[in-house]
Amino acid sequence: MKRIAVILVAHGEAETESFFENFSMIRHTLAHAGEVMKLPRPLQLLVSLVGGMKNRVTFRAQQYRSPQNRITRQQASQLQEKLNRVVMPQQINFKVYSAFHVTPPFVQDIVEQTSGHDLQLLVSLSPIDNQLTSGNLQRLSDRYSHVNGQRHPVVVHGFWKDDALWKVYLDHLFSHEKNVTGSVLVLAFHGTLVKDTRGEAPMFHTGLKEMQEMGSALRNAILVDPRNSYESIEIAYLNHDVGGTWTKPSLGESLKVLSSRGARDVDIFSCGYFSDGTETILYVQKEAAASSVKSIRLLPCINDSEAFADFLAEKVVAMVSSLPDDYI
Repeated sequence: MKRIAVILVAHGEAETESFFENFSMIRHTLAHAGEVMKLPRPLQLLVSLVGGMKNRVTFRAQQYRSPQNRITRQQASQLQEKLNRVVMPQQINFKVYSAFHVTPPFVQDIVEQTSGHDLQLLVSLSPIDNQLTSGNLQRLSDRYSHVNGQRHPVVVHGFWKDDALWKVYLDHLFSHEKNVTGSVLVLAFHGTLVKDTRGEAPMFHTGLKEMQEMGSALRNAILVDPRNSYESIEIAYLNHDVGGTWTKPSLGESLKVLSSRGARDVDIFSCGYFSDGTETILYVQKEAAASSVKSIRLLPCINDSEAFADFLAEKVVAMVSSLPDDYI
């Protein structure tokens, strides 16, 4: 029987208020980003120290714990159950693991741990492909090419252009919609650099084109869906403040415009994420609290929904089925 390791890879977040855990998470995040943008090491260290302390104070005061890693583990458990039921032409034993870019267990460690499998699939738990998501997994895969006669890991990505994902998103969205007349929907993505500190276009794959295409496709799909009652659908970005100029409009800017237009009811759906975390919860709550829009609802990400687990299982089976017969 052939053994296939399916590794779900999310960004990863600190799960407690611990300064050291948050410092480590931010340090790894900045080192990760520093591979493609100019972030001097002293700046990375300073931001990590300040961020670690800030998170400790904020998380303790608000009794907040990021659910992202827990959700990723739940997604892995659900996918394992789905794959256990799959019948394929050849005898295959799927084993699903969860891993993270910036918190333990790190994806490279899980790749090494599962090196004895006949095939490893690295599933990028980000709908958007860029150099820091699926691109990072592809670079990791390339490093393992022709090592000890093993097949290098295969990266599963391209979700941003998958029509099957739109169905999952739409069913999820409309199961939470309140059908308030005149309400507005904001589709939120993780922002990206559009200009570096010198005012020039970034020299790496930012995923901007993918975000724009996904946002446009999803917006159009919602507008033509007979279940839709939103008066308008906007696209906004959750940005950071390092490395240069980021995507516009930011979520805060978008909410200001909506307020000036007289919008009273706004739903925010963080479609650029497959799981809720600090950005989609605390950051969005902060922007909502600062807005003069009367009613703002945060819709959950698709997280560990049954439909998303079915979608992932179909993607994994399709990838394995598309490989040459002698690949595994």
